[in-house]
Amino acid sequence: MEIVFCYFILIFSVFATCQEVPRVDIPLGKIEGFLEKTINGKIFHAFEGIPYASPPIGKHRFKAPIPPKPWTGIWKANTKYKCLQYNHFPLLETDPVEGTEDCLYLNVYTPNLTNKLDVIVYIHGGAFIFGSGASYQPHILLDRDVVYVSMNYRLGPLGFLSTEDDTVPGNNGLKDQILALKWIKENIQFFGGNPNSITITGMSAGGASVHFHTLSPKSKGYFNRAISMSGCMLNPWVIMENPLERSKELAWIVGCDTGNIEIMIDCLRRRSAKQIVAVVGKFQPWLFNPFSPFALVIDKWSSDPVLPNHPLQLLKHGSVSDTPWISSHTSGEGLYPGYDFYRSENLKYIDENWNEIIPHILHYNSTVKPSAKQSVTKKIREQYFGDNHISRNTFNQLVNMIGDRLFKVDIEKCTRLHAAAIKSPVFHYVFDYRGAHSRTERRGITENIGVSHADDTAYVLKCDMDTLSTKDDRNISKLMVDSFVTFAKYGEPKIELEWPPISKKLEDPMKYLKIKSKSSLEEAATFGNRKFWDSWNFKRTKNCFQSKMNY
Repeated sequence: MEIVFCYFILIFSVFATCQEVPRVDIPLGKIEGFLEKTINGKIFHAFEGIPYASPPIGKHRFKAPIPPKPWTGIWKANTKYKCLQYNHFPLLETDPVEGTEDCLYLNVYTPNLTNKLDVIVYIHGGAFIFGSGASYQPHILLDRDVVYVSMNYRLGPLGFLSTEDDTVPGNNGLKDQILALKWIKENIQFFGGNPNSITITGMSAGGASVHFHTLSPKSKGYFNRAISMSGCMLNPWVIMENPLERSKELAWIVGCDTGNIEIMIDCLRRRSAKQIVAVVGKFQPWLFNPFSPFALVIDKWSSDPVLPNHPLQLLKHGSVSDTPWISSHTSGEGLYPGYDFYRSENLKYIDENWNEIIPHILHYNSTVKPSAKQSVTKKIREQYFGDNHISRNTFNQLVNMIGDRLFKVDIEKCTRLHAAAIKSPVFHYVFDYRGAHSRTERRGITENIGVSHADDTAYVLKCDMDTLSTKDDRNISKLMVDSFVTFAKYGEPKIELEWPPISKKLEDPMKYLKIKSKSSLEEAATFGNRKFWDSWNFKRTKNCFQSKMNY
């Protein structure tokens, strides 16, 4: 009897050990992960820190990524990586530089290693200068039968520096993403994912990145559906102005001669990565604004471009991947970066230094002629504040101004033009639910000041914000997850509420799902005071881009 009992204990122990150590075998080598549980106790397999590229260090800094070499033995996938970055959360952190230059890793989470499940890939936000794939976890989403993947990509000058030629064409952070998507397409089957059912999602800079992949010929074939939350390729912070000038300024700050571009880049490769990234703050003159000083470029000067033309031209000419797409914005988009200004002393400073600060906050300091800048800045103040001072009493107007300019107006343009350019359906939602918690709490703001940029993401993916503490929160989370999971499977969100695609006629009202305590289908002629913003010629100094839409 004791022998039989010991036998069962041994069998159980072996089973438990196997359960605790999930392993997969891909062409590059063996990978070992670990077990995790969802918020409802469902067990899933986690693999964190899988290399999808060789380390972009030394001579490979500022170059396109290259695939990793195969490894021997077992790769322990149990480490969360973060690319070297200038992170302004928390705001008063003494040293905002964190992470490592060797950071091109991705994370895979799967409930089953054998089934061929739909795959949802998340590209993190952070203004192209901060963030990481591991900052959003799958513990809410993986209560459903899907595979979830997140990735890192190079940020700031390490990912987006450009010399406007083939020395450093730029967009290396995007090239990292493309290589990661290629890796997912080729390897997700070994993790129980269906390589023919991949949905890419992202928020803010991640949402703009997702939209980029629908426009870039280099991303074609690596995904089947797309979701862009609070970001698209026409937002004014997405395309970097004067990249060569900015590269030279960075090089000069760290002590590199700028007379010869190749010598300058060689010098930058010899500088420490942390020294280079620390310079980002020099390009954000007031409270980390403009918040995206290093971003995408139209790399038509490259011998192998990933963004050969301006996104507006690509959209107008129909150079778009014909895949279903969801776009979105929150009702209080301008709370990022508006919540940084909520302190009375910051509002007072904006009020007294309006002409100097606002061109940086609203990302038009280099897109309006110097002779016209003061007039534009004055008109913006008149439009949103009249004769009133900037204060707590007019904080909502400040949030509306920021949200309209930096997000809403151009997200509407992207959505309408994208829908008109393809046969597949395009959907839009507006997130207007203020739960028990909000992103505004990251700045110590405890009162309800609106629905912030990025609040919606937290109802799909677990982060540093508890979004499931009340029944209403849980209902909203269910609606969001239902929308994402059914869209990933069918190419349209199949939920209890009616949610049709938007019209492909530019002049039609835009139908959208308004997500709130009692969600509803609504329609709008426009978002974000478009008529006012279209009245100004925010011309791209280098790219000769005029954002006005004639419809």
